[in-house]
Order: sequence, then C-alpha cells, then structure tokens
Amino acid sequence: MEVILNDIQKRNLVMGYCCLNVYLRNKGIFTSRTCRLQTMKEKGIEYGYMLAHQNLDDLAAILRWNYKNGIYNYRMSSEIFPFASHPDYYKDYDFNQFKEKLKSLGEYAKKCKQVITFHPGQYNQLSSQRSSVIDQSIVDINVHAMILDMMNAGVDSIIIIHGGSKQDGKENALKRFKDSFKRLSDSAQRRLVLENCEMVYSIEDLLPICEELRIPIVIDYHHHNINPGNEDLSKLTKNVLNIWKTRGITPLFHLSESRDGVKETDSLTARRAHSDYIKKLPDALLEVLKETKVHLDIEAKQKEQSVLRLFKMYNLNDVNEKYIL
Repeated sequence: MEVILNDIQKRNLVMGYCCLNVYLRNKGIFTSRTCRLQTMKEKGIEYGYMLAHQNLDDLAAILRWNYKNGIYNYRMSSEIFPFASHPDYYKDYDFNQFKEKLKSLGEYAKKCKQVITFHPGQYNQLSSQRSSVIDQSIVDINVHAMILDMMNAGVDSIIIIHGGSKQDGKENALKRFKDSFKRLSDSAQRRLVLENCEMVYSIEDLLPICEELRIPIVIDYHHHNINPGNEDLSKLTKNVLNIWKTRGITPLFHLSESRDGVKETDSLTARRAHSDYIKKLPDALLEVLKETKVHLDIEAKQKEQSVLRLFKMYNLNDVNEKYIL
C-alpha cells in the first residue's frame, strides 16, 4: 500500500546519510583518508596533517553536492583527522593549522543548509570498567566537540555514542557513565547524545539517566526492533521528544533495516547487518512527523543513493537523475 506524506510531514522530515557519498567516492572524493599507525610513525605526523587537509578539501565538495540534491543533514567522518585523539599524538596535535579552514567550512555548511554531526566509534564507552577506556573516550569525544566548535556549528550539531558497557550490571555501568559524563568538556557535554542499541541498552534503559542529565536520545528504529525493552514505543517517543525540546535541539533519529531475506528468527548477527536501501519509513516516525521536525540519518549501505530513492518513493524532492547510480 502506497503511503503519501502530507505537506507537514514532508516539511518536518530532513533526511541525511553517513560519511561516505557513493557517487562522489567513485570520482575520488571522500573524507576518510587515513593510514596504519605504523605508517604514521614511519612518515611522521606531517603525513597525517596532509591527509587531514585533503579530507577537509573534499568535505566542501560533499556539502555542496548535498545542497544541490536537497539533502540537508550530514554525518561527518570521524577519520577526517587521522589519529588526532590517539594517545601518542593528541597532546601535541596541531589543530591550529586547520583553524581557518574549519571556520570557512562551518560557514559554508551553513550556506549549504547542512546540519553536521558526528558518531564516533563504539570504542567510546563512558560506562567501561576500565579507566583507560574511559580516559581515551573522554579525549576522543572532546576532540569531536572541539572540531564542531572550530566550525562554529550550531546546537543541532551533536555527537552520538552508545551506552556502552554492561559489565557488573546496567545500573552500575550507567552510574559510571554519569561520573564520566561530568568529566567531559563543557562543549562535549552540550553536544553529547545517546543512542539505543541492539545489543545492550534499549530506549527504556537509557531514559532515566538521560532525563536526569538532560541528555537527548537518538531513537534508532532498527535497534529498537531488535531490542525493544518492555515499554510502548509511542510512550517512549513522547518522553524522548520532551528531552530534545527542553534542550532546544532538533531531534535526530536513525533508520536502517536488515538485509533482504533476513527474518526475525535469524541470529542477532544476521539481523543487525544493514541493507543496501530502505524499503519504507516506519509508521512510528510518520506519527512523529505530524507535529515534530526530525533529522533522520539513513544508515543504509548505499548511503546517499538510499536517500535519493526515498525522495522518489515518497515524492519528497525533485531528484537529479544523473546522480543516481
């Protein structure tokens, strides 16, 4: 059955994608140039700086492409600055040389109507039992916040992480998260949001600490389908939206699907792997869009191509056919 969005839902839905643009990557344009740690040690930090400058130069091309194609939400790669938060480099990493370029890119992102965000790797665990993991996570999250600050990014430019560890029980782990959160820089605390995951922390698990600390929750619909908890999604969504509203930040949610042919009875490993494209927008999201603007990250393997396909499916935008592979 065909679903038609009304004008309000269309205006409230701002779709984007994550890091890699398939069309531009085929032309050699991407922002994740990096290297092995051994290569960095052999060639020196200047080699890493060179890669970072190339990544930033290509970021401008991606932002411009997004704007031309009606995509206004973009997750930046955490590999733009190779090893910038690594224990061997972060204390002496020279971000000052990128100051003007990051400022210009931030201005250009605003000109292109781009909401830019980060989603650092799952090694960021503020709830870990290992103090070394927490210490490194704090460094990495702070670096991401500093980059957004240097770009003069607005309040909607958030940093997304998962709840992380559940060692010695979720209650104790979330207490460690609370203590670790308070050690983050002020900017990182303002920008950090949590996402429910398919393995450990459901929306229901995260809500109490997020309401206490006023940390918004990114609803990942695919993760919720796998790890729903016990509460009704509509009730959870209402509570989640209240936190975003209190903070004055536009909600950002995630959408992905299992690969074709995967069933609910299949293994967790099979179910959590993402499909190439998205077949439909969830009914729960469509209800939210009746009253609330949402930034939606499409987490499909075909990246922007999946967004363009959804544009056509839901008659959301005029798609430039030459950019469809």
